[in-house]
Amino acid sequence: MTLVSVLLGFTLTLVKPIDGIHPIPGHHLAGVNKTLLLQLVNDVRKKGCKCGDTWYPSAPPVAWNDLLEKAALSHSTDMSRNGFFSHTSPTNGKAGPRLEGIGYNWRTYGENIAMGYGTEKEVVAGWLTSPGHCKNIMNPSYKEMGVAKVGNLWTQDFGTR
Repeated sequence: MTLVSVLLGFTLTLVKPIDGIHPIPGHHLAGVNKTLLLQLVNDVRKKGCKCGDTWYPSAPPVAWNDLLEKAALSHSTDMSRNGFFSHTSPTNGKAGPRLEGIGYNWRTYGENIAMGYGTEKEVVAGWLTSPGHCKNIMNPSYKEMGVAKVGNLWTQDFGTR
C-alpha cells in the first residue's frame, strides 16, 4: 500500500478553538507541537538546505506568532469546511488579506499548505521535498511563523511585520 500525500505550500494534543474559529462538527481539531515545529524549521534554517536545484544558505531562526497560527487555523478550517485545497479561498481570498483581517500587518509573508500528513516531522519533510515550499522555509526575510492543522490539512504561515 502506498500513501500519497499532497503538498501546496503541520498534531498532538487537543486544543480549545482560537477566538472566533470553531472546529468543524465531526472533524478532529488537533493542536500542533509548536516547540517541535520551531525546532524542525529552525534546524533546517540554521544548516541551510538544497531546495530543488538551488542551495539556500543558513537563515536566522523564526519565532512562533499566535496571529499567524490563528490565520493558519482559519485557512485549514476553511479548506476542510468548504472542500477545497488551495492557497486562495473561494470565500476568504488570498493569504495577504487574510493575515491583515486577523490583525497581522505584514511587510512580507509566505504560506505553505499540505494534505495527508499525520505528524509535524512528516509534513516538514514533505515541504522540504517541494522546491517552492522549501524556499519559503529557507526565506531569510521571514521572522515569524504559525502553523495549524485541521484533520489532515496543514497551513504554515510565515511573516515579517
